[in-house]
Amino acid sequence: IIFIHGGSFIEGDKSDFTAVVKELVREDFAVVNLNYRLVDQTGLYNSPSLHLESAVKVKDQVSDVSLAVDYVLSHAKEWQVSESKIAIAGHSAGATLALLYAYDVRNTNKVKAVANLAGALDQTFSDIPPILLQYLPDYILEAGYRYTGYTVDPANDQHYKAISPLYVANANQKIPTLTIFPENNAVGVLPKQDRATFNAFTTKLNSLNVPNKFVQIAGADHQFTLKFNLVLKEVVDYFNVNLK
Repeated sequence: IIFIHGGSFIEGDKSDFTAVVKELVREDFAVVNLNYRLVDQTGLYNSPSLHLESAVKVKDQVSDVSLAVDYVLSHAKEWQVSESKIAIAGHSAGATLALLYAYDVRNTNKVKAVANLAGALDQTFSDIPPILLQYLPDYILEAGYRYTGYTVDPANDQHYKAISPLYVANANQKIPTLTIFPENNAVGVLPKQDRATFNAFTTKLNSLNVPNKFVQIAGADHQFTLKFNLVLKEVVDYFNVNLK
């Protein structure tokens, strides 16, 4: 399993999930716990936010994941791990990156299954009425610019779709997908973290005939506080079935 930490694409570290990784190892998985380049958060939370272009964007983070997968494959014999039974999982932004890679053309049958733990599935803004958009905190719109290199504007919607698994999923990459949704998935005031968005994702996967399973963890928050044992059981069971 390749595991990817979250942190809104701008922060976090693989050490945040050391305990989780150890639990997966106890279930007889070899695990690579992955760091990746972060989007620049300099001045993001200033009032108003500092406007600057990040040298690292979400697409670059997906490239980092791709390089990590290839690195694992190139060292599989040395590490005495499987070259064919490889899965990828992540939490929050890490889940988004896991999905974006799984459905990408660079995943040429390398990763066989993916687990989405409360990932951001739809990062577009075009369907949010302007009257509501203006009430979003400045940092959310600035973060979108830093993620993509394009301002939040209907004309730039394609660039936000490109970092949204809801739109990136496709019929050419039928990667078995486990989606785990925390019932109380509040991520600050970030839009589209609700059950409706996750239902839309499931509907999209079904329409594409992508094998998938949806699980809601009752009473869980975005971090799955005190509920991660339930998440781990679902991940372990799903990967054991789908890594043939």
